[in-house]
Amino acid sequence: MVRSFICVEINDSKVVKHIEESLTKIRFEGVRPVKSFQLHLTVKFLGEVAESRIASIKQTIQSIEFSPFEISLTGMGCFPNLNYIRVVWIGIKEGSNNLKQLASVIEEKLNPLGFPREKRGFSPHLTLARIKKIRNPDKKELRDIIQSLKEKFYGIQMIEEFILKKSTLTPKGPIYEDLLVVPAKK
Repeated sequence: MVRSFICVEINDSKVVKHIEESLTKIRFEGVRPVKSFQLHLTVKFLGEVAESRIASIKQTIQSIEFSPFEISLTGMGCFPNLNYIRVVWIGIKEGSNNLKQLASVIEEKLNPLGFPREKRGFSPHLTLARIKKIRNPDKKELRDIIQSLKEKFYGIQMIEEFILKKSTLTPKGPIYEDLLVVPAKK
């Protein structure tokens, strides 16, 4: 079985630098930050997929055509809420509709292969960290940091491709491997 997902990467050096600055502020015990070289927005999580199905997934998604577009990364927030923080994220302001459209096309193409559409709909965001358990004093500080960065502008990222990735979970965090890169049509 191959744990897999489809994403767009955040790799613009200026954007990554601004994100790294924010990541240093949220380093608390129990907070697992995403490594800066693994920053991505998941467009479609496929889950555990039989190795034999990967070829048909590749064939299906490589036919998807889209034009390059920009997204602006703005504001820090969390899921599900400030009183019970489980995920810290950065929002997508400009370009959000382009991401939603890309996600919709990917869902439409993969649905006949047995991948159900997301019930909750696609909410574009960049996961910064996951929280298992955090001490109360740290939780209050984390909440204050999120509030203070809720309007922060992190920069513009050009989206010129999407990627089918394999994810191998390890005790030190996930290891990602590109299975297919689908470039935008220029």
